[in-house]
Amino acid sequence: MIRSKSRSRDQNRSRSHCWVMRTITLLLLLGVIGNVGCSTPFKQLHSARDLFTHGQLEASRAALEKVKEKSPRYSDPAELDLAIIELASGEPENAERRLRNLRDKFDRVPKLETAKEIISMASDDTALTYRPWGYEEVLIRSMLSVCSLAHDQLDAESYTLQAMAKQSQLASESEERGLLKANKIYQPIAFAPYLRGILREATHRNYDDAARAYQLVSEVEPSFSPIGSDIKRVSFGSHSEPEHGVVYVIAFTGRGPILEETDAPTTTAAMQIASVILQEMEAEYDDEGNKKTISLPNLATVKVPEVKLPPSNVARIGVEVDGRPVGATETLTDIEQLATRQLEAEMPWTIARAVVRRATKEITVAKTSQSLGLEGIQGSLFRFAASSIWSGMEHADTRCWSLLPREIQVLRLELPVGSHELELSTLGWSDEVYRTSRPIHVNVTNGKNHYVVAIAPDEHLYTIASTDS
Repeated sequence: MIRSKSRSRDQNRSRSHCWVMRTITLLLLLGVIGNVGCSTPFKQLHSARDLFTHGQLEASRAALEKVKEKSPRYSDPAELDLAIIELASGEPENAERRLRNLRDKFDRVPKLETAKEIISMASDDTALTYRPWGYEEVLIRSMLSVCSLAHDQLDAESYTLQAMAKQSQLASESEERGLLKANKIYQPIAFAPYLRGILREATHRNYDDAARAYQLVSEVEPSFSPIGSDIKRVSFGSHSEPEHGVVYVIAFTGRGPILEETDAPTTTAAMQIASVILQEMEAEYDDEGNKKTISLPNLATVKVPEVKLPPSNVARIGVEVDGRPVGATETLTDIEQLATRQLEAEMPWTIARAVVRRATKEITVAKTSQSLGLEGIQGSLFRFAASSIWSGMEHADTRCWSLLPREIQVLRLELPVGSHELELSTLGWSDEVYRTSRPIHVNVTNGKNHYVVAIAPDEHLYTIASTDS
């Protein structure tokens, strides 16, 4: 009888041990599958970026379309990049339509999606619906204006107003969250008011509006040297000299910021935010109705996104008119700075979410172990393996608009009425010429604006002239 009970206990212990090992094995398999599933879209997006940089537009488009169709979590970033491909391909109307649809879609996404928030706590932030970073939301509207300028110009001014309004909204929301120096972090992006200024100036009536827009640009980007001349010109109510028109070369230069995964230390500020969040999420009460204190895990680092700037040789775009060098574009907006500034400001919340996620997983594993009656070495083995593997499956959310440029640059040319031939060249940091475009023919009209868009992620150059030329 005693021998029978002993044998039964051994069998139970063996079955329990087998169950634990099967569970650990399953978690390991899930971890491997999860990592493979996450890496594939990243590789495809990386490949698409490189193809675009080297002038292979159709191959880049095909790679992005594949991500869009097969990877729902990454479809929106892929679509944002597709809009850049369409603009570079000379399809500004298609790019405008795509960006407009994305703008409306992002505006409809609720601030809090409870179901996906719960899923993200069990996996990582890539489970959440993709939301553009604040600077990306403003640039969506600014790029819409560029697309409009490149074809019908009907809604260009409206898009600039939307961009400026979105920037103000972001600053207000950040102040409500208690973000320090929100106005500085979400200060106006100079590109939008600059476009607003040139469009107001082109009416030959609204010079006061143009002057206010240019003044805002001078406050945000005082290093943009042409702005002084712009303010002076409109102050005297002049668009251009008689029998002259204006050509604006709008250049998107360099490879823009992307996000890569890195380990960040858990700061005091982040842990304080995490503690508040966790107490609300996992609130438990003792017999007297008092809320129990939940201990945060002892974490030194967590996985977070980090801004990285891919290397690029192009510094600016040189311009020749009728065979004569006339100047080069100058930086109006530094997108790398925008991305870095916002990411750093949001980092305490990003780290806090990672800490809360890790704590939630450890609490879940502990409760599961307890409910299964796993004690001693089996319980410890289960908790260690399950927590380690589950947390090891996490990835930082590095989804972003990866085909944005490093900088937005502008050159204003006032030219006599008539037909002119423009040649654009990608210039290096020592003004060495890498690539020269095919001649661009522009028919300058008296008192009118004309627009040429240049996209140069590196030495390769894409050019688009507005249809009125």
